[in-house]
Amino acid sequence: MTSLLAVAAMTASTLVPLPPLPPLPPLLPSPEPAPTAGAPVAVAVAGPDGRLRRGCHDYALTYAVTVPDDDWSLDLSTRDRDGRGVSAQSLLGPTDPESGTLPFRLCGRATSPGRFTVTGVLVSYDGAQETRATVVATFRLRRRAR
Repeated sequence: MTSLLAVAAMTASTLVPLPPLPPLPPLLPSPEPAPTAGAPVAVAVAGPDGRLRRGCHDYALTYAVTVPDDDWSLDLSTRDRDGRGVSAQSLLGPTDPESGTLPFRLCGRATSPGRFTVTGVLVSYDGAQETRATVVATFRLRRRAR
């Protein structure tokens, strides 16, 4: 065993250092940065404050989206003060307009008055790239007048 160690030590001491190798070219070209969209993606939603009426009635949400292209979707969900879902709606571009009013029906006997929360997700599709924007809005429906 000592003879192997001696041979290894003599071999290591007689090695001539080699000059460093030049860097290798990359195998694949570096990716170009993705182009930035010209217009930002944004969404706004509002619901009316008011009174919860007796019986079943339509109420309205207003919405507006800002997207760079006609290929988009908007999903809205409305919850009551207890967190129960009372309305869900979806819009698709170019079929639906980029702004407007969405009716939803509430029945006074089955709905608790209070603060309602609308959450939404806007997705803009640009080829293989998706851009998302979220929105949270609240409105209040008080007890009906007696």
